[in-house]
Amino acid sequence: MISGFRDAFYILWLLAAPGGAKAPKARRVIAARSRRRARRRNRWPLRLAGSLSLALLGPRVATAQPAEVLTPIEMFDPDSGDGVRIAPGFILYPQATTEFTYDTNIFNRQDNEIDDVFVSVRPSLVLASDFARHGLRFEAGGEIRRYFDIQDENSEQYRVRGSALLELGNAIDFESYAGFSRGIERRGTAGDAFLSDQPVVFHDKTAGFELSRAGTKLRLSAAADVLKRDYQDTSLGGVPIDLEFRDVKILTGRMRADLGVSDKTELFVEVGANDIDYEISTTPRRDSHGYSALVGVTHELSALVEVEAGVGYIRQEFDEPGLSPANEFNYRFSASWTPKPVWRLTASATRSVDPSRVQESPAIIASEFKLEVERAVGDRLLLGAEAGYLEESYRASPRQDKLAFVSGSAIYRLTDQVGVFASAGYRDQSGGDFGRSYDGFAASIGVRASW
Repeated sequence: MISGFRDAFYILWLLAAPGGAKAPKARRVIAARSRRRARRRNRWPLRLAGSLSLALLGPRVATAQPAEVLTPIEMFDPDSGDGVRIAPGFILYPQATTEFTYDTNIFNRQDNEIDDVFVSVRPSLVLASDFARHGLRFEAGGEIRRYFDIQDENSEQYRVRGSALLELGNAIDFESYAGFSRGIERRGTAGDAFLSDQPVVFHDKTAGFELSRAGTKLRLSAAADVLKRDYQDTSLGGVPIDLEFRDVKILTGRMRADLGVSDKTELFVEVGANDIDYEISTTPRRDSHGYSALVGVTHELSALVEVEAGVGYIRQEFDEPGLSPANEFNYRFSASWTPKPVWRLTASATRSVDPSRVQESPAIIASEFKLEVERAVGDRLLLGAEAGYLEESYRASPRQDKLAFVSGSAIYRLTDQVGVFASAGYRDQSGGDFGRSYDGFAASIGVRASW
């Protein structure tokens, strides 16, 4: 769930846009298309992505804006092109990206840093229905990565996911999904405990649902999901290593209520529960279960400023005798500010419980902060900058990793379907006496096409 923060130096601004924004006619086209796509996105947010986290970060942050306010996201639509209708009621959205990246420290090590260049090819497609009611959606994508020098780091990843929306009437919606993916653990992350000969490979099986009802003042929702993660064996210096002790099943559930107290303000209460079950018993034992609670407010300060803030409590109890529960202050904050149609600033802060991939610790308490700025220059160029901080505290261990990163990016839209981009970022992690310390710089250039 927090891999996006760990991998900030891989940031890719894969954006494409509808028509221009300068001419009045083009502005009307953008406004109409942004409203239409916003409806499609709001209809299809699989807020069950919290299955990868145990803090269950699934709020519904208000996103409605007046049609005349065109943010960079609306001007440079990141979702897809216009799509290709392949049958009545179904549209196919293909995409393809090719990117070249130079990294000064591909293994994220403190000593004996190795730099290299790799090329990444990422095809993807989305098949979505446009029924008047209900909906179906299928997504598939992958990444083929090839290094110029260190070819042992070559990797292949892929994912498939299907989802369905049923509008049951009386403002009741039922959303469900299931998916399968093949991924690798990025070097330097919590799971990369040793320098294996090749990147560690894992398979994820996920499924979940959410039932929600929207009333005039009160919105209620309940969700549950399951994640089953299996690791493939790896090797170190040619010696095989069995990673079965990492295989884990995570069950999560969430209930939330939002109460509108005015046109611009809502109060919310959210409670969640989780259960972490490792397939192989180890010493110390790593199974655990817990719950979280948040109470907060969502407020629209103006048509251009939206804020959600919540505070609460996290408790995680461990099966290992003698290991005291984790009792932590819980918080979540997100804010979006559009001072002008071509500017957008977002900020977020969260706390969560993450299952540990190292045997000496049963869980990780993660705190993460992020600030992002976007600036549209005309209707062709989008500039971005991002800064973040991630702190991971390992339970039953003195290890504490602190990662800071900054990055910048630019994308230039050659046509409505084709764009070129460039990004650069720096990361620095301090692991103290017990963790992992490193720093590195990465820069990328690439091209993206969508139809």
